[in-house]
Amino acid sequence: MTEPRELKLQEPSLRAEWRATQNVDRETWLVIWDGSNKSRPRAFQASSEKWVEHTKPPFQSLVQRRFRQAVRAPILRAVKALAATAAATCVAVIVIAFLSGALQLRLVVSDSMAGTFERGALLAVVSPQFAPVEDGSIVVFHYYNEDRSLLVGDFSHRVIGGNDEIGWQTKGDANESADQSLVLRQDIVGTVIGWIPNVGIVLQPTNVLAFLLLVMLLGILRPDLSELLASRRKN
Repeated sequence: MTEPRELKLQEPSLRAEWRATQNVDRETWLVIWDGSNKSRPRAFQASSEKWVEHTKPPFQSLVQRRFRQAVRAPILRAVKALAATAAATCVAVIVIAFLSGALQLRLVVSDSMAGTFERGALLAVVSPQFAPVEDGSIVVFHYYNEDRSLLVGDFSHRVIGGNDEIGWQTKGDANESADQSLVLRQDIVGTVIGWIPNVGIVLQPTNVLAFLLLVMLLGILRPDLSELLASRRKN
């Protein structure tokens, strides 16, 4: 079968393509499309003096491919627009959640929950009004001594008992004993809904400083590196 040739028709919206086989019968095919999504391409086979239309020609037509692309184009545009809207909405919701305090990020600085998440993990913490505290929940809370005269620090431990009225009993998964003081409702910062391991390693001051020094060094050496690469390409 010969290569297809596209015809230039008098009507600007019409698109056509013909094909001719090299067998004994010398079959000739013509595919016409008016360029709109509502008009499906029509394929005709020449037989003597009469053109016979076929719904499924035995070849892949350029005109038919253009028709399928034209049909899919508005669908693809709608999908892209929907995806962009969904992404923008998600970003807006996350930003609002951070600004309102409904969502927080906390860095793990101890090994009390080792085996569940390690030191250096980054915790995603949601306000208790969106993720109620219950047995088994991992919560971030302000931890005080027994007479509540001194704030010991912010802990992220698992709830193993108690309730909102009397307070919650908490315990680190890697600790042998439970925390001595009960955690009151007003002490709870939020419930942990997920975490990313090893983020703290990247955020350590020494690593951040090393990264900044590397960026500065690359900026200083960039002209020399560009010249070296250019000379190598010439060679």
